[in-house]
Amino acid sequence: MLTLLFEDNYLIAVNKPAGICAEGSTGMESEVSKYLRETYPWKKQLITGVVHRLDRKVSGVMLFAKTPMALKALNRQFEERPVRKTYVAILEKKTPEAHGELRHWLVKDSENRKAVIATHKNRGAKECVLHYKIITEFENLYLVKIEPLTGRYHQIRAQMSAIGCPILGDDKYGAQSITGQQAIYLHSNELVALHPKTGEILHLKAPLPDSGQWANFSHVKLA
Repeated sequence: MLTLLFEDNYLIAVNKPAGICAEGSTGMESEVSKYLRETYPWKKQLITGVVHRLDRKVSGVMLFAKTPMALKALNRQFEERPVRKTYVAILEKKTPEAHGELRHWLVKDSENRKAVIATHKNRGAKECVLHYKIITEFENLYLVKIEPLTGRYHQIRAQMSAIGCPILGDDKYGAQSITGQQAIYLHSNELVALHPKTGEILHLKAPLPDSGQWANFSHVKLA
């Protein structure tokens, strides 16, 4: 069942659970398409336009366009980077500073489906930048707010791992594995964009999951 965060004639935003792909016949794209068909059977012109993606193991805000016009406008926004996305993560170790900026070069390792730290001289390397801030801690776990300023493949996961602070459960990037869990503790908490029709600022927020280690931070108010 979809958890709707926002819907109008042009857009639909949902809170994607961890463990579900963003696209494909078994992903959120398919779930949203099913919802639109069943809810608006008379609106044959509706589309399910994938505007951006979340890793399968990541939860949080996903925005879809319902019309070609909205999809085109939002694609332009994401390409030009006026969209702001904020994530919340639980880290295994404390960051060197309470807040700061991380700047790395990454290359995509397609064979192993991961991002690898590189230098600007590496072929295909792309610069990635993010800001982070520790919100609170609980029993040697650290709740951190993260704002990526670039949108690279596995950027947050690779950059936090690069400073020795992998995301809890993210064994692909050096964290201890959690048996049987199809999720990592990374959540897309907020997305801010301009509405493609009205031009108004659209604030989309997804509450933290309430299971696992997330429950230990359920009392925390995220600014």
